[in-house]
Amino acid sequence: MLTGSALCLLLVGCAAQAPEPSGKLARFGLPDAFSTNGERMGGTDHDWISSFGNSRLTELVDKVLANNFDLEVAAARVEQAGADAQIAGARVYPLVSGAFDGRRQKQSFIGFPFGGGPESNNGSGVSSSHFNNFGLSLNVNWELDLWGRIRAGQAAVIAEMQAKGAELAGLQASLAAQTAKVAFALVEAEQQVELARRSLASLRDSERIVRDQFEISEQPASQLRLILSEVASAEGILEEREEAKRRTARQLELLLGSYPEGKLNAGNLLPEVPPTPPAGIPAEVLYRRYDLIAAERRVAAADKRILEAKLALLPQISLTGRGGTTSESLSNLLKKDFSVWSVGGEVAQTLLAGGEITGNINRRRAVLREALAGYQSAALVAFQEVEDTLGADQSLRVREAAVRKSEGLLVEAYERARQEYVDGVGDVLTLLIAQRNMIEVQTQSLTIRRLRLANRVDLHLALGGGFSRKPAPEPRRTERKES
Repeated sequence: MLTGSALCLLLVGCAAQAPEPSGKLARFGLPDAFSTNGERMGGTDHDWISSFGNSRLTELVDKVLANNFDLEVAAARVEQAGADAQIAGARVYPLVSGAFDGRRQKQSFIGFPFGGGPESNNGSGVSSSHFNNFGLSLNVNWELDLWGRIRAGQAAVIAEMQAKGAELAGLQASLAAQTAKVAFALVEAEQQVELARRSLASLRDSERIVRDQFEISEQPASQLRLILSEVASAEGILEEREEAKRRTARQLELLLGSYPEGKLNAGNLLPEVPPTPPAGIPAEVLYRRYDLIAAERRVAAADKRILEAKLALLPQISLTGRGGTTSESLSNLLKKDFSVWSVGGEVAQTLLAGGEITGNINRRRAVLREALAGYQSAALVAFQEVEDTLGADQSLRVREAAVRKSEGLLVEAYERARQEYVDGVGDVLTLLIAQRNMIEVQTQSLTIRRLRLANRVDLHLALGGGFSRKPAPEPRRTERKES
């Protein structure tokens, strides 16, 4: 029998560990730096929301992470995966159960040349006896995982749980990013409504000027009709932007887990675009992005599943043991004189399974190939997102500068056209064109600024930024061991 110390050593040795993270899964070459002039020094950014310097935005993100139902679903899935890992781990240890049983038995002696005794049934001449039997036992059943098959399965389940955890963290980051972008869109929508109101007031002022000129100098009626048409269009645009604002407010309310009434207000001006975060080198993205961490964990799990299937070809060794007492009287169950025990062992080897085991191995190899291909695809998409957002950041910066310059010039052009028309040296078409172009470029200015903020959010997300108050430890980087 196993000594206590040997049993402890076996139990400790049975504890499965999570598969080591692999650092060389990408099958394509990686450049030393991103092509879009990203700074090479970088790191995981776990609180990028604070870089916008907007307490209202941070408050909204915190509320979304506390109340969003999709996040609750993902968190529940992580709990399920944790329970699966616990169940898988329990198979490594002995199964110990206690039992109490009691029986009373009657036995009749038919055909024997005696009967009619005190235990005979109703004087029929058939002799019978009654027996009592009580038992108290402790049973142990333990499959010795000498080859590591059970531990391989448990390691696979742990890796799957880690993948779910990475997906949960990725969803948190994604919801934080979505909240920020919708909040910026709501601020822009509110400012677009305010711009539409100012534009309508400006057009009504132009209408008054044209009407005055029409009445005192007999200007053509077509000019008055033209300006009235512009005023009517501006009224329609104002209503369109009011509805766009309500739709955006509903999106944010939905993220917050509240009824989408469309009445939420952002209440702040668009913040300044923060400095561009350092992108680091492309290889670091593989260890920072939660979707790639989850994909790598799925590869590790599939790898362990192959090992588990291969080890099923080896013999399974089990130990069984039973100890307790048995007696005809309940009062004797706790007395050692009535003790019984048994110890046994079993070695089982599958001899013929109709190809089930080899088929299972082949299937799990195909699952691993699928997971590896999925990782390659996800990694390429990740790098594309980083390059796209870095490129868009530069492009939007140039566009914003050009639009602001154009806005200043068009404001001056409108003011001059208005004064020239009042002085009688200008025409209404020049006034309307200048006014319309000024309004359009002001609209573009608001949109481009919001696009720059949204792209900055996308850049943080593409680089693997999360949203947690305490930075999570980065996985160790080791090469994957082939099964």
